[in-house]
Amino acid sequence: MNRLIQKRLETIQENIVRSCQKSGRKSDEIKIIAVTKGIQVELMQEALSCGLNRFGENRVQEAESKRIALEAEPIEWHFIGQIQRNKIPKVVEYFQYVHSLDRINQFQTIEKRLEMQKEKMLPVFLQVNLTGKATQAGLDKQEVLPFLESLYCFPRVRVIGLMTIGPQGSEETIRRIFHELYQIKEKIEEQKYSWVSPILALSMGMSDDYTIAVEEGATYLRLGRCLFGERSY
Repeated sequence: MNRLIQKRLETIQENIVRSCQKSGRKSDEIKIIAVTKGIQVELMQEALSCGLNRFGENRVQEAESKRIALEAEPIEWHFIGQIQRNKIPKVVEYFQYVHSLDRINQFQTIEKRLEMQKEKMLPVFLQVNLTGKATQAGLDKQEVLPFLESLYCFPRVRVIGLMTIGPQGSEETIRRIFHELYQIKEKIEEQKYSWVSPILALSMGMSDDYTIAVEEGATYLRLGRCLFGERSY
């Protein structure tokens, strides 16, 4: 078996440990989501053999075929893409976590679907847009608290964290964005909303900026290229 993924994972883990030492954190606080969009099932099986069992997908149809192929494996599936409303039933069925909610109608549709399936709860992350790019999804920072206050009527859709996509640019720019998300997390936790997790997770950091994200408080890293190499599509 090709051991490239194992070698890359060891490098990533070493980098995480160093970033945790710099910021006074414990490395076991950090969870890696292997972003497997466009990745063949064989490589996913290799990732599983390396101890990676959190997989992130952003296309429902692609995830469906992979779930069938890997049905016997103990995988934790994370949806990390934008959700089309007509895809919500399958997202609810296939995924244990959703990282990309930013609209009330998404919560409404998911809540109804969970009621129909008699499911207790779906953990979700609010996506926050801190770069100001109109092409990027997510709530503006000033929208986050009012948005959360409107979610009390969706008991089955549990906000457990915040997600953001880091900007392109200097380390200083990237660090500022990640630190800003951490500050929003602290403000939310001060509110003590009963329908929101009391301690929020932070889903931030990808292949090019995950070490900065760890130093700024990330708990979930979404890593693709640095694990699997460049995709062929």
